[in-house]
Amino acid sequence: MTAWFSRIILWIIAAFYAYGAVVHVLNMLSLSGFSWPDAPLKWQVLDVVYLVLDVLVVTGLLAEARWGFIVLGVAALSQILLYSVFRPWILDVPKEFARSSEEVGYLDTLILFHLSTLLFLLLALWLKSKSPEPTSH
Repeated sequence: MTAWFSRIILWIIAAFYAYGAVVHVLNMLSLSGFSWPDAPLKWQVLDVVYLVLDVLVVTGLLAEARWGFIVLGVAALSQILLYSVFRPWILDVPKEFARSSEEVGYLDTLILFHLSTLLFLLLALWLKSKSPEPTSH
């Protein structure tokens, strides 16, 4: 039972990161409110990097591969740092790309999301460690 619950948690996390990958693709297609070719280079680079990381997280979690857990940790921790410590750098953009205070406040929600994701990953790994090993016949 604990193995299934662990797997469900990993699938839910994977679904959220798949959604994140879709958001990065929408950004790149200029379908999310700004022209991606005109966007600051750092935003373009971050979209590409996090699209790759999100796809790797989804793939790794669904495969329950150790590298998937590591990539999730890298993706989550780096975004927590970007949206907190490096927030001024992210928001230092030309006037036409300035974000509203509501959009800037959304970064706090993303920090909480990534912290929660890491906690749920730890819960899933703990549950997985508590499940009995399958026996072979």
